Amino acid sequence: MDHLLKQQVATSKLVEFGALRHVANDIGHRDNDHQENQLIVQGQGKILLALMTEDNVAQKQLADKVNLTAQSTAEFVRKLEKRRLVTRKKSTADKRVTIVSLTALGRQEANQSLQEIPSFLQVLSDEELDQLAGLLSKINDGLYAEIGDADPTWFNKFHQLLTSHYLRQFHAGEQD
Repeated sequence: MDHLLKQQVATSKLVEFGALRHVANDIGHRDNDHQENQLIVQGQGKILLALMTEDNVAQKQLADKVNLTAQSTAEFVRKLEKRRLVTRKKSTADKRVTIVSLTALGRQEANQSLQEIPSFLQVLSDEELDQLAGLLSKINDGLYAEIGDADPTWFNKFHQLLTSHYLRQFHAGEQD
């Protein structure tokens, strides 16, 4: 199959996916696009889910695990602590190390966040999820570049502003 035909097939699959996701969301009375459901893909949600898999983790190790800078991780952990979702304490072995732990309320919120992961992703293996994430990142990077390079009309400036907001929202504190 030549490259152009493969692109057409991929386009068809994306359109089909969009339509099916819309129908599945309607049937399930769910809508993962609302702001209140976005915690899971952002810094605080990443931290909660990471602590679900491994609790009582050094804050630096947690930052590495969720691919955030140490500063962003510290800020997110402070916010989660204010909401009583995590606790911080100094390590008994090394007082320079801060250990982050989930509270019962934090575990409950993390469990609710797990329900926000689209069920259609459950059919993919870890390797397939990594491949999908890589492909979508590449596509998103191309779209961000296309939007950034658009003619400076009022309409395009609005979209560029919106895109900047999305970049900050979904990639806040990530390491390069």
